[in-house]
Amino acid sequence: MKNVQMSIESYHKLNRSKDLLAFLHVHLIHQEVNGIYRFFIPHLFNYITDDISYVLNELKDKGLYEDFLKK
Repeated sequence: MKNVQMSIESYHKLNRSKDLLAFLHVHLIHQEVNGIYRFFIPHLFNYITDDISYVLNELKDKGLYEDFLKK
């Protein structure tokens, strides 16, 4: 197993996604999904997807997944 470290940018993206998901979890439990939320929720999930995809691609480019992708 290689010693792979992610960039500070990836670290920030993961933390931002974690915090946004925690906020959405708490907020959506107490709010009805209507009006403005119907507009913003798809954009928020797209934002989170972009952040996580960035991190996964960075780690893949650094060779973290080489061992199990070959199988």
